Amino acid sequence: MGQAWDTALFRAVHLGWHQAWLDPVMRALTDPGVFKIPILVAIGLCFLTRRARGAVGLAVLALTLTVSDQTSATVLKPIFKRPRPSVVLADARPLFGVRHSFSFPSVHATNFFAAAPVIAAVFPEVTVAAYAVAGAVSLSRVYVGDHWPSDVAAGAGLGFFLGFLGRRAYGRLTRTLIAPRRGEASPSGGP
Repeated sequence: MGQAWDTALFRAVHLGWHQAWLDPVMRALTDPGVFKIPILVAIGLCFLTRRARGAVGLAVLALTLTVSDQTSATVLKPIFKRPRPSVVLADARPLFGVRHSFSFPSVHATNFFAAAPVIAAVFPEVTVAAYAVAGAVSLSRVYVGDHWPSDVAAGAGLGFFLGFLGRRAYGRLTRTLIAPRRGEASPSGGP
């Protein structure tokens, strides 16, 4: 029953939503190619505009992404050994070709949903955008034919959990390491 639902939803997104104009958008969301490094550098520089809080946030983000990436790719994928839809379904038309690596969970979904809570903690004004990007990247993984919807859902759930832990670590570290300025009340309310 669960596999039938997963297959039907995969076909609805991967085949049903397929549009020639949407292919390059979804490809870019999945793999920004030569823009990946400039995007990462720009994000790092944005964090550093927040000075000490930004530096702590960047360190927490890097650690959170390391944990999310390794947990999903190195620990869980070899345990579940789930084949990708393009290997199982004859009617799949994967935009990046048939990939024989394991599918469950989606590392992209895990990493982007792990990053969103940390980014939102440092930049509250971009909270909606951070989650929207995480959702769009996750959807792109089904659209391009690399993941089952359940891969993406599991990755998003795992990522959100790890991101929440990262967000809590960021809050504790900023309260502990960054002393309030003179005349400001401390986060604990003490002197």
